[in-house]
Amino acid sequence: FSEPGAGSDLAGVRTRAEKQGDEWVVNGQKIWTTLGHIADWGILVARTDPSKPKHKGLSFFLLDMKTPGVTVKQIKQISGASSFNEVFFENVRIPDDMRVGNEGDGWRAALTVLMNERVVVGNLSAGNGVSDFLALARTTQLGEGPAIRSAAVREKIADWYVQSEGLKYIHYRTLTAISKGVTPGAENAIAKAVGAVYGQDLPHFAMELMDLGGIVRDPGISPQDAGFQEGWITSPALRIGGGTDEILRNIIAEQVLGLPG
Repeated sequence: FSEPGAGSDLAGVRTRAEKQGDEWVVNGQKIWTTLGHIADWGILVARTDPSKPKHKGLSFFLLDMKTPGVTVKQIKQISGASSFNEVFFENVRIPDDMRVGNEGDGWRAALTVLMNERVVVGNLSAGNGVSDFLALARTTQLGEGPAIRSAAVREKIADWYVQSEGLKYIHYRTLTAISKGVTPGAENAIAKAVGAVYGQDLPHFAMELMDLGGIVRDPGISPQDAGFQEGWITSPALRIGGGTDEILRNIIAEQVLGLPG
């Protein structure tokens, strides 16, 4: 999906697919492709008609990642992992029967994928959740006793519990829609907008509660196998992937609240 010049403005992709007979010849570059270095198959959004408005000139393809001309380069992340990749396409040939949907209708397919990704990201953000934090708060001592007795800590727990329950029921709502053959809607933007912030706030507060121990990322030493540290160092990416906070708020404002664009 994403390109160096087309992230939040996904419809601005420049990777080109030109039709030659019953094949498409693809040239361009993608970035932040998750697990592209081990994937057998990928999904590709490419511009097939540059003469049309940017949302209208896109098509959606399935791609064999072993196709000649596909080059994958891993990106080193701050967490130490390398799950994201750059992908380069040089005269890559894709059969027309690997196109998903009609020619020029790739934006609709892309939105469906994005809505599902937002649900997944919202759920991933719930990594070390409220129950894990409760266990930490019961065993962590503050000046006045166990952290669980602190009014400030209990207020945080209440907030996170409400958010986690909301995320759970948005997920149920999405599953219900899918089971009825309905495309998931803008409610998935809510799931990610709330879940990604939740997934950053909770581990951050947990690390603060550990005091100097919060900087220790060793699973053999840190509480909860360093799950809070891992969650926190990964969390900034979750607020970007699948749509930034600002993009999601625009979607919620326009499609859920009905505010003018």
